[in-house]
Amino acid sequence: MKKLLFVYNPHSGKGKLGKYLSDIVCTFTQAGYDVTVHPTSAARDGQEYIKARAAEFDLVSVAGGDGMLHEMFCGIIGSGAGVPCGYIPSGTINDFASSLGISKTPEEAAKTVVSGNYADIDAGVWNGNIFSYVAAFGMFTDVGYSTDQKMKNAIGPFAYYLDVLRDMDIKNFRASSVHAVVNADGVQFEDDFIFAMAGSTKSVAGLTSLIPDDAEMDDGLLDYAFIKTPKNLIELDEIRNTLMLRTFDPEVMISGKAERITVKADRDVKWTLDGELGGQTGEAEISVIKKAVKIAVPLI
Repeated sequence: MKKLLFVYNPHSGKGKLGKYLSDIVCTFTQAGYDVTVHPTSAARDGQEYIKARAAEFDLVSVAGGDGMLHEMFCGIIGSGAGVPCGYIPSGTINDFASSLGISKTPEEAAKTVVSGNYADIDAGVWNGNIFSYVAAFGMFTDVGYSTDQKMKNAIGPFAYYLDVLRDMDIKNFRASSVHAVVNADGVQFEDDFIFAMAGSTKSVAGLTSLIPDDAEMDDGLLDYAFIKTPKNLIELDEIRNTLMLRTFDPEVMISGKAERITVKADRDVKWTLDGELGGQTGEAEISVIKKAVKIAVPLI
């Protein structure tokens, strides 16, 4: 009989996942799997458990938010086993699931896990640390992962971010601004930035307007975007317009694709990896592992 390891975060989505556990496990067993269930008990517990035991299984699946997904990527890649995996989203943002069209309904996502339909997805590396879809610093990371989810759900994440931009005092941008020298595959640029991201995704903190339409998650390239610090209200309006119209105006936002990106800032900044705190540093090197993870995706 095929063996499936199911690791889940019992606290994800305010613990709402618990009522779906029976249905999820039944879906797995009905697909012919002998299921081992492991609820996480601490940070990195899932990562270390998957890393240690992935090779014993035919399929590994996790359920939880972006943090649980992050642990799965780290565990799978760290194990070196090359085991296919699946993801059942139950957090608040779920950028990765949105990018791949994975259902936010646990029962439907569980069916996808055992569908046998896989995609080979890139992974990122930030200062030697694996991430599943994005490394970022700046205002959108704070807004996206720290603010009231009910408000974002009510008016939509894009409208929420535009409201935040509209209401912020220009002095706040200057205070949080980071001066950095960036090198993306030999292309160098230097400026003051209020936000930066690099990864393989089609959404960051629920915001899709930062990512170009041609973004792919399996091309061996990082999509990056660096938003310049506005110096006045006119430049702030230009940022809002480029986000709203998705014009990717180089006057306010530098974007592109690269295999390797280095960032040297004038001070230490907090980076997030997949929405979780990655570390605080003034220098970062970001690269990509092409088609690092085989993950279950919905049938087209």
